[in-house]
Amino acid sequence: MEQNRPAPRRALSPKERRRRHRIRLVRNWTVFLLSCGAVMAVMTGGILWLLPRAYALIAPPTAFEAREYEGGAETDLSDKRLMLVNANLPLTEEPTPELAVADATGVSLEAEAAAAYREMAEAAKQDEVELVLTAGYQDAAARQSAYEAAVQSCRESGCPEEEAAAGAATVQPVPEASEYATGYGADILAADSMEKDTGFADTRAYEWLEAYAAEHGFILRWPQERQAATGMVFEPWHWRYVGRDNALAIRASGLSLEEYLALEQTK
Repeated sequence: MEQNRPAPRRALSPKERRRRHRIRLVRNWTVFLLSCGAVMAVMTGGILWLLPRAYALIAPPTAFEAREYEGGAETDLSDKRLMLVNANLPLTEEPTPELAVADATGVSLEAEAAAAYREMAEAAKQDEVELVLTAGYQDAAARQSAYEAAVQSCRESGCPEEEAAAGAATVQPVPEASEYATGYGADILAADSMEKDTGFADTRAYEWLEAYAAEHGFILRWPQERQAATGMVFEPWHWRYVGRDNALAIRASGLSLEEYLALEQTK
């Protein structure tokens, strides 16, 4: 029985072979060029994505610079926001400020100060600085507890017993000399720097506060170079709300709140 065999293929003519070769050549070049285009698109996208990130790693961060203060209204010494509370001017009665929660931590400040803090925190966020309010208004019991904790910390760090109370008072005011009672005192740190130590002065958050806090009504309450006047050690996290015009004038003076008010009283 004869097996079925496939018919032999017809031999291509030279013209047909040339035509098939050209088709194959065009197809191969098309695939090659499309592949190159896809690779270039991926590489270009990768480079465009990587460049700004690489630049951010090697470029220095943008400096925060305070805008020049051109002066403003005369200081009103009766302004309650300038209320001075310290060891020499202790409270004679317990303040009763109108309070408001200032941020997500639940910490409260005097209502105007709370609104100003929220605006300041939002402005800082636009500059990629995340401020965190860690302390604000404290009632008498809270101030007493904070002071006693400072005394105990002083003892544990090696302070002689007879010096512990006085030493603690330069870090945490005694209850009747603490402006936390007014609702205007604020301890401000940053999400990436939550330790209350002088190292906070080396952070971007502190740099931002130094440059712009006054525009939102806050001053550094116990500056490093004004310790003799304030009687308090340098705390880069402790700020005080005094209102925008007052804050800008005090910052421009280079003085502590004590010195600025004393100078104003002589005018």
